[in-house]
Amino acid sequence: MQDFQVTSQRRAELYYWFTTLFSAPLVDDEIQQFGGYDMHAFLNSLATLDPLRDATEAFRLHASKVLELTQPQRDLSQYYQLLFVEKQLLDTSAFTDCGEDALLFMSVLLHQHGTQLPDDDPLHVCNHLEMMATLAMAAAATQDEAQRLHLLDQQRELANQLLLNWLPVFVTRCQQEDPFGFYASAAKLLLAMFSMDIHYLNNVAQ
Repeated sequence: MQDFQVTSQRRAELYYWFTTLFSAPLVDDEIQQFGGYDMHAFLNSLATLDPLRDATEAFRLHASKVLELTQPQRDLSQYYQLLFVEKQLLDTSAFTDCGEDALLFMSVLLHQHGTQLPDDDPLHVCNHLEMMATLAMAAAATQDEAQRLHLLDQQRELANQLLLNWLPVFVTRCQQEDPFGFYASAAKLLLAMFSMDIHYLNNVAQ
């Protein structure tokens, strides 16, 4: 049980981190953390996992390039505006059909657990990422076995219905549309992490 709690907390940490990367333009303090010890230690821990190594190092490279920009916050904000406001790449309905059942399921989760994000749109992928983190933390915290299994089932349903088909297309679109490459590298790392996580949910977690 302790291993499950540690794993769930780690999974939640990763989903929260990706939510922060994509939910809004990064502010200067967040950008400056790219050059700090904690960020390098965090990325080093990801790079120890073979399926994440290449994507982690690609993200590290692009994060270092952000710090080399003359005005990192302004420039990164412009890239964010292009990709996620003008082209709406974070809207899951932009290039996949989620289906009414999946959207109803997400709406119920948002009603039950809420969101820390300003927009509670069930189509917005950052709400999906944050919800994965919220459910993982709840599963780690509960002592009720039936509730823990229920929370795991909800994570599987969310991952399989709303993220599994959308993420590969999202990565491709980011690679096509991102002129600088930072968000494309973040998307690729997210997909690598998610691929490991959905294997864990579907084949290991119980």
